[in-house]
Amino acid sequence: MSKFDDLLADDVAPRRYLAIIEPYNPATSSVITLYFSDHGFVTEPTDTPPNTYFEPRLTTALNFERHLFADQRLSGRSVPGFGVLSITNVDGNFDGMVDYAYDGRRVRVLLGGEDFAYDEFGLIFDGTVEQLEFTEETLSLRLRDLQTRFEGNIARTDYGGTGGADGRVGLKGQRKPVVFGRAFRVPAVLVDPSQLLYQVHDGAIEAVDAVYDKGVVLTFVASAPAAGQYSVDVAAGTISLGASPAGTVTADVRGDKTGGVYAETVGSVVKRLATTRLTNGTPLTVDDTAFQAFETLHPQPIGLFLDNDARMIDVLDDLVESVGAHYGFDRPGTLTIGRIEAPSTTAVAAFDERQILKIERVAVSHPIWRQRIAYRRYWRTLDESGVAGSVSDEDRADLGEQHRYEVAEDTTVSDTHPLAEESDRETLLALSVDAAAEAARQLALFGADRDAFQVRLKTQPFAIDLGNTITLTYPRYGLEAGRNLVVIGMVEDAAVNEVTLDLWG
Repeated sequence: MSKFDDLLADDVAPRRYLAIIEPYNPATSSVITLYFSDHGFVTEPTDTPPNTYFEPRLTTALNFERHLFADQRLSGRSVPGFGVLSITNVDGNFDGMVDYAYDGRRVRVLLGGEDFAYDEFGLIFDGTVEQLEFTEETLSLRLRDLQTRFEGNIARTDYGGTGGADGRVGLKGQRKPVVFGRAFRVPAVLVDPSQLLYQVHDGAIEAVDAVYDKGVVLTFVASAPAAGQYSVDVAAGTISLGASPAGTVTADVRGDKTGGVYAETVGSVVKRLATTRLTNGTPLTVDDTAFQAFETLHPQPIGLFLDNDARMIDVLDDLVESVGAHYGFDRPGTLTIGRIEAPSTTAVAAFDERQILKIERVAVSHPIWRQRIAYRRYWRTLDESGVAGSVSDEDRADLGEQHRYEVAEDTTVSDTHPLAEESDRETLLALSVDAAAEAARQLALFGADRDAFQVRLKTQPFAIDLGNTITLTYPRYGLEAGRNLVVIGMVEDAAVNEVTLDLWG
């Protein structure tokens, strides 16, 4: 173990904090770096940065709040972390700080012990500033984790209107479509009428599995197509028809293959979007170990199609909610991913009355007795007028439905709990077998009786993380013998060495 790990494990060891803030100075049109500490600190000539003084002005080293989800169903919109970093300015020497631009600018906080060298400090926060607030005595930076990077739109390119794959004149300025994973009935964009050239993805794709004209299946050929046929250019994400279509052209597509690597699972598509489709800022750091472990849990193919602007955060939420997962940034600013599970049999920490300052039992949602999962989305549905007469009645009806469904239910839950709920969840899952398995998994997880607690602990911050299992022992609430619970939210207050945990299980 390192000195930093030993420090985190020591409930009574003194702690020292360093902060590195990088605002933008409009006067010089450049980013500057400010260094602060809670005790006064100077780096060595061999450190990076060398011979740097961290002025002792931190009054609140870090007060930070993080949650996996906004509700107790443990699904839906992910919640970015936020907090406060306070700097004393009683002498007014840093009044000029208010002239800098802070929103979206980087902040790092490091933790160490009394005798730590600079390279022995551990990074406990890497994020951004939301805004600066100030009084005559204090400058307070309101912090956000790096999830703010996901609040912009997914990076896309526009058609130039010069013909061919660059699009006809009427498409100029419109977004090019993108497909990730296995997407069904994607509306193909007519980019060049003279060539009967259609596009389904901006860039290389894995394959086009089927093309339809008014719901009628066309025949694939590797050479120049004739009437009723189509060919594919997988490098450009385009389709060529052999004759003018009778109506709407759609396709089943296995999409994005950036760098020659096809991505079709939740984890791989989240990673692909976060690392290749950000609209601003430097590249993100990804927890490859967490993503590899998640890939083992969820190898199921999904399908995603975008033809209009979409915020990154909205798309990522839709992806992970398809399999009851969560994503976000850890304290050092690394993108990670995980799945909501029942509490593990092995806990990372245990707490009892000696550390518990306050405990409250929190109301939870009613258990579910029926879980319905929507899968295999059709990205373009067709009404009666849009379907060819040769299409069967069954297929005609199917073409008008956006989703197909799998259901898992347990009436013993509703017998026990008359207010048990039915849960409907739209997903991007591609296959019925995977939708059925996910419905059963979520029914088992959320059909069981669950409890939730909020507990304030006198313990050192930064030793526990979201998704960890801890053991809680208390002489009430059925906790007498100790119970394992999952951490789904936390507030860490470095000023008083207290941690408030939201627990579920």
